[in-house]
Amino acid sequence: MPWDAKQTPNYGRMRKRLSPGVLKELNDVQSHLLQDPHQGERKQPPLGWAWVEKFKAENDQWLVAYEIRERENLVVFHAVGQHENFYRDLTKHVKRGGGRVERPLK
Repeated sequence: MPWDAKQTPNYGRMRKRLSPGVLKELNDVQSHLLQDPHQGERKQPPLGWAWVEKFKAENDQWLVAYEIRERENLVVFHAVGQHENFYRDLTKHVKRGGGRVERPLK
């Protein structure tokens, strides 16, 4: 059974900046994650809530960070980007409260 998906506003802004080739690969990764979100890698504290899936697009490695909410059967996408400063920016974003508002995944 596929999971439901939501995204934070930060994730939506990041998606808009991606090139068409990267966006296509990201859509494929999202589809696979909604079938089985536990296939990603669970991070250690202070990002213990986060899961990260890596994927290749346009000869670069990209990461997508998401949260699994078992009780709600929900996957919340928080960030997408390349490795440089990815975890630092994700930590700052969550500390500022940026992961609280969620919208349906587009």
